[in-house]
Amino acid sequence: MRIANLAISLALGLAACTLPAQQSMPDMPGMNMPQQPAKPNPSAKKPNPQQQPMPDMLGMDMSKPQKNSSARTGQPNRNQKPPETMPEDMKGMGQDSGNAKAKQNSASEQDSANQQAGQVGKRPNDRSDQQSIQVPVQELQEPEALEFRTGTDMPAPELLGDVVKRDPMTLEQFLAMADKTNPTLAQAQRNVDRSNQQARQISLPPNPIVGYSGDHIRGGEYRGGEQGAYFTQEFVLGHKLALRRDIYRAEGKSNEYALEVQRARVHNDVARAFFDTLAAQQTVIIHDRLLKVALDNDTNTHELNRIGQEDAAAILTAEVAAEQARVDFLNAQRMFLAHYAQLATFAGQHSLEIHPLTGSLVEPPDFDPEEYVRKDVDDSPLVKRAQADEATGEARLKDARRERVPNLNVNAGEWYSGEPVNSGRKAGWESFVQAGVQLPLWNHNQGNIEASKILLDRARRDVERTKLWTRNQTEPLAQAYQTAHFTAERYRKEMIPRARRAYELQVTKYQQMALEYPPVLAAQHLLFTLQLGYTQALNEEWQAAIALQNYALMNGLDDPISAGVDSTTINLPTAPGPNQ
Repeated sequence: MRIANLAISLALGLAACTLPAQQSMPDMPGMNMPQQPAKPNPSAKKPNPQQQPMPDMLGMDMSKPQKNSSARTGQPNRNQKPPETMPEDMKGMGQDSGNAKAKQNSASEQDSANQQAGQVGKRPNDRSDQQSIQVPVQELQEPEALEFRTGTDMPAPELLGDVVKRDPMTLEQFLAMADKTNPTLAQAQRNVDRSNQQARQISLPPNPIVGYSGDHIRGGEYRGGEQGAYFTQEFVLGHKLALRRDIYRAEGKSNEYALEVQRARVHNDVARAFFDTLAAQQTVIIHDRLLKVALDNDTNTHELNRIGQEDAAAILTAEVAAEQARVDFLNAQRMFLAHYAQLATFAGQHSLEIHPLTGSLVEPPDFDPEEYVRKDVDDSPLVKRAQADEATGEARLKDARRERVPNLNVNAGEWYSGEPVNSGRKAGWESFVQAGVQLPLWNHNQGNIEASKILLDRARRDVERTKLWTRNQTEPLAQAYQTAHFTAERYRKEMIPRARRAYELQVTKYQQMALEYPPVLAAQHLLFTLQLGYTQALNEEWQAAIALQNYALMNGLDDPISAGVDSTTINLPTAPGPNQ
């Protein structure tokens, strides 16, 4: 029997070593987490109940670094009672800064206990003064072939060591930053301003023409001739200037809705990126805990091999699992950095110092998704913009029909005539005036009228297309929200409580000497693995909910939609008239 063999071996002094004290675990989303019992110190008279601090956030130890605290391990203390469970609700990420001093005291007592127990040689490249993750101390080689080395024991890199020292940031801060610095919102606002100025320009009447006129200047044989000044003005009739202004005003209204579209896009991208990053942050924490479980299992397997209860294959399997946990931990940190960089760009920042995030990851909005689908179709700014484009088409058609009304051109002036008349007297000052209109005999603007009708019909169909597009985008989001909501609820209410209870039962059996230590680690590993699934489900629920709340509008860094043309040559003051 393994327990008996272990007792005999310990009595004979074949394995006088202990496991490191189990780290305390911060609260996890949606569950109460029991803590693993501490392990005995063989050189002390009674088990050391102190625990090492677990990372509060982002996989880093929030307390004073541990130095030389790793020791060769055997079986943990069976007699210690399970600690009380943590609070169930966790908003965003667990961060217990109020217990920092207690954690430091615990770390100091653990250091003293380990120094009294004596230290065994550490693994190569083990830098526990710089790593919050304790690495087992055994050599990486096959016990059944001591000359065969299986690899090097490289510590897991920690990329976020300085992040925990900074103040956490909220979603509201990133949204405010995006409203201020995202360039696409400023671009969309400039489109509105451009349409307003174009409406102002197009409504200006033609400038008058003032000039000099001369005829028979040298006078010829009669020494006469006429010289003087004239004034020419084109009068736009039929209220065409007001109708042209209405077109650009309608485009400005369309651009106002385009600004709302762009704002919804930016807010959607920022919020979705925020919760992607928040979930990645929580994933780093969980992978840090999984790494500690894997290293604990690796150390335990080596110690069981020392007393003849495990073979080389079990050691290699445990080492592979520990190495995979290191890789997963590093990948989780990289994923956090990638999501944070995306979040910063959506907020309009080329580079932004990395801060921890705080938010209600475990409290996604609870609403009827089908109701949001109907609301999005009716209230989407994209649909309203399409309706504004329809109004623009109606304004164009009305103007095209009125453009066939001709303008009135008036030319008037006065000159002095030197031509001699009765009794040799000169004619003197003379006045003249001319007035005329174009006769709409062949050009009734009929082509532009028909083209305006076509554009109006296309705009009306675009309203229907936009509604269908919105429903096409929101219906899958509604289903995704319901799926993620159901999955998260099953994790929170069914799977995680069962796994937690299984872990508690394993701990109880172990304390009663009815179970060995590896099943306890396996139950703990399962609990953390379920936490990964729960975090992913919560993030998917948030992603769908945010998209529904923002009318399924995404891609906040794309060029904003614009009605009208970017022209600066509308109704030039030097042109013959506003039509040219």
